[in-house]
Amino acid sequence: MLRRVLIIIVAVLAVVVLAVSWLGLAQVPVLSAAFGMDRARDLRMPSDRAAFESFCNQYGITRPSPAQNYTLSSKHHWSGSVQVDGTLSEAALGSLRELNTPNSHFSQIQFRIHDGYVEMAAFVNNVQGYPISGPVYGQFSISRTSSKSVAIDITQLDFGRIGVPGNVVDQATTALDAYVNKTILEAGITIDSLELREGGIYFKGTWPKTITADAPNPADLP
Repeated sequence: MLRRVLIIIVAVLAVVVLAVSWLGLAQVPVLSAAFGMDRARDLRMPSDRAAFESFCNQYGITRPSPAQNYTLSSKHHWSGSVQVDGTLSEAALGSLRELNTPNSHFSQIQFRIHDGYVEMAAFVNNVQGYPISGPVYGQFSISRTSSKSVAIDITQLDFGRIGVPGNVVDQATTALDAYVNKTILEAGITIDSLELREGGIYFKGTWPKTITADAPNPADLP
């Protein structure tokens, strides 16, 4: 009888481990890799540094700090202002060092811009204190609400193969919305028009002329 019970327990645990690793809810050695849950979804994001530099040169935007300083976790500083009226391609945005430098929370960030919405994928670690790691995929829109504010609407958010509960989506939307709008005010950005178009973002308004960044805190690096 005891042997049967042990066999049943082991079988149940094996099924649970397989399910958890397949769903991407936890990182299980070997299994997560076998199920493709040890990495972000591949959106085949293009990257064109020359296109980004050309856009900056067109409007006189400079980023004079050392290249390694431009990370998502680095403190950025903005000064001056230039008029911008043009479309920045997703390939140009895809070359941003902020998105290509992993930190202690995010890595493998990818996105694609479509007409009216953005899809994004990343691999996350210990976000907001939760000791979990796995691939995240989402879709969201961003729209102008005033000359100095935008509204973000997350329409889909998945952790692994599971949809994130609505209350967590609401929290993520609020946090992202607050972060973006705080940055807009700090950077002195003004928005006349903002449109998500297939393959790029059309922006008309003012943008900081000079963007510098402090060296990242070693604790924020992976």
